[in-house]
Amino acid sequence: MHFKKLHLLSMLGLGLTLLSCDNDKDMMEEPIPPIAMPNVAPAIEFSALTNNNQVVYYNARNLSSPIRTISISGLANSEQIISIDYRPATGQLYGLSNTSRLYLINEMSGLATALGSSSFTPALSGSTSSIDFNPTVDRIRLVGNGSQNLRLHPELGAVVATDGNINGITNPMIGAIAYTNSFAGATSTQLFTIDATTDKLYLQNPPNDGGQQEIGSLEVDFTDISGFDILSPSNYGMAVNRKDNESRLYQINLSTGKATWIGIFPTNTNIIEIAFKTEPIAYAVSDDQKLYRINLNNGATNMSSISGLNTNEMIVGIDFRPANGSLFAITNQSRLLTINTSNGQTAVVGSTLNPMIQGTNFGFDFNPVVDRIRLISNTRQNLRLHPDLGTVVATDGMLSPGTPVGTATAYSNNFPQTTSTIMYVIDSNTNQLFIQNPPNDGILTLVGGLGINIENNNGFDIGGFSNNAYGIFKVNGQNAVYRVQLSNGATTKMFNVNFEVTAMSVGLGF
Repeated sequence: MHFKKLHLLSMLGLGLTLLSCDNDKDMMEEPIPPIAMPNVAPAIEFSALTNNNQVVYYNARNLSSPIRTISISGLANSEQIISIDYRPATGQLYGLSNTSRLYLINEMSGLATALGSSSFTPALSGSTSSIDFNPTVDRIRLVGNGSQNLRLHPELGAVVATDGNINGITNPMIGAIAYTNSFAGATSTQLFTIDATTDKLYLQNPPNDGGQQEIGSLEVDFTDISGFDILSPSNYGMAVNRKDNESRLYQINLSTGKATWIGIFPTNTNIIEIAFKTEPIAYAVSDDQKLYRINLNNGATNMSSISGLNTNEMIVGIDFRPANGSLFAITNQSRLLTINTSNGQTAVVGSTLNPMIQGTNFGFDFNPVVDRIRLISNTRQNLRLHPDLGTVVATDGMLSPGTPVGTATAYSNNFPQTTSTIMYVIDSNTNQLFIQNPPNDGILTLVGGLGINIENNNGFDIGGFSNNAYGIFKVNGQNAVYRVQLSNGATTKMFNVNFEVTAMSVGLGF
């Protein structure tokens, strides 16, 4: 009986074991779905606009730890910035508000400066709108999620043209747009759009007609498109989709339309737009009247011929106006001009200056505090010019002490609504950097030597965002771009350029 009892228990145990194995098999046949995880994002930085008027700076590979955050100020009550983009021509951050206004946004303080005196017309239509710069013509494309399709002027804050309604999609809901080749001097570009109705990527071609040409499916339900931009020169596309109270970052394949999840933003962060900052740019005018665009990262250049000049007229000074981003110039015929940065076309401001400019080499720069132009020369001339009227506001004290040869000048804090600035002067005779203080008196105080022997024809300017100073100097027969230390005047060579310079200006966003 003992044996039989053990045998019975053994059989029962075997049955339980077999039953247990069968259950395991059943469980293995119904696996638990894996938790979806994003693909690895590239280590690239971008700016993101939130729904509460903040700009947050991220590295795509580490969305959990923002680099920094600024709060946008200077807006009217209940006004909201709803879209942003960087201007390739200057590197400045632009914002579109829900009141149909364009703003320049200071990336250090967050202070917004309105462009134009009032809201543009026609006003925004639809529930959302997206802006992006066309780099070939330096104009802003605005597309609404209904059918609106506008061109805006980045310096006037006005509508340049009301273009053809969005077409080619039934009940379009274009939530975001982006151009390729976003760099100064680009000669070709394409405008891509993302539509929330069809969850597809399109090419708007031609942009002015509004026609949508399908590229392909996103393969993701983009319920609430919350930004789209394309990084140049790689033309890497990224977009944000807001779903289930989460803002998710996607890579967009511009060839197929496929969206690949690459990251998720922190909880309670509602992203509504993203933008890639364009590469740092400087402009220079050559003695044969070409407008050169210089990439300050790698030295790459492209150029346009300057048009609209008189016979034997030469540009001897250029600078960007901080108040609106316009490029101004002065010529050897005492005429004040503006220059279209995309094609070199000039327009006259006012009439011939009185008194006329005196000398052969000139410094020309905006005082950002008072929005007036300072002009100095190698003959010690010291003038103030009005940028709207094209007239001489005042003939100020000649440069002193002694007989300095001031051939270049630049003000610090080159951004709108600044309350302080310092005027720097380069003397190409003594190869030294000075501070002119007070500017109206022309009194120069030595900062330090440049450490190089430069010629009279040169360029010099200070970035509006970084306050970094750059110069184009000819040393031992070779023109090159240099960094200039404003604390002591010392220079560091960056790279050579192969033209004779008469003037220089740095994009205000750098």
